[in-house]
Amino acid sequence: MDNIQEKNKIFIYLLVIFFAIFIGSGIFLLVNKKTANKEQQSVSTQTIKQEELLIPSEIPKKGLVNLKATGSGPYLLTDQLIIDLFADSNGENVTAYDVLVKYDPLSFDFIQTVSLDQAFQVYSFKKDDRLTLTVVKTSQDQTPSVFVEKPVVRLSFKPKKSGEFDFAILNSFGKETTKFVNEKTEVIYPKVNKIKLTVN
Repeated sequence: MDNIQEKNKIFIYLLVIFFAIFIGSGIFLLVNKKTANKEQQSVSTQTIKQEELLIPSEIPKKGLVNLKATGSGPYLLTDQLIIDLFADSNGENVTAYDVLVKYDPLSFDFIQTVSLDQAFQVYSFKKDDRLTLTVVKTSQDQTPSVFVEKPVVRLSFKPKKSGEFDFAILNSFGKETTKFVNEKTEVIYPKVNKIKLTVN
C-alpha cells in the first residue's frame, strides 16, 4: 500500500514538473516572439527611413506654366472671367502636356477651355476643386512646338459670389502631375504659379 502511495506521489511530482516546464517554455516562446517582432519592426522602420532619405526632395524644374487673367480687375459678378495659360518649354519641342488647375467650385462655375495653339487639342476634366487639362498635339501638324512665354490655353469661369479668390497651377495631386512631354517622350516638370483675383 505504501508502495502505491509512493508511486502516486512520484507521478504527481513528475506531472507538476512536466506542467511547469510546459508553461515555462510557452512563456519563453511568447516573450521571444514579441522581441523578434519589435526587432523586425525596428529594422523595417530603419529601412523605410533610409529609403526616404534616398528620394530627392524636389524634382528639378525646367520651363514654366503660368496663369494670367485677361483684364485688370476687379471683376464683376456679371463678368465672364478669362484666364490664359502661358507656357515656356525651355527650348523643348512639346508633343503633349498636362496641367492641374486648382480653383474654388463653390465660387466659380467652370465654362470651357479653348486651345490657343491650333496644333494642339485640349481635353478638360473637372474633378472636385480642380481641372485636369490634357493637351495633345494633333497628328497632322509636324512642325516643332517650342513654347516661349506663349499663351496656349484659355479658361473661362463664371463668378458666383464676391470676394478674393486664388487660382493655382498644382505641381501634382495624387498620381497626376503638371508636365510637358517632348518628342522623345521625356517628361519635363515646369515651374508653376498662383494668382489672386477679386470679384465685386
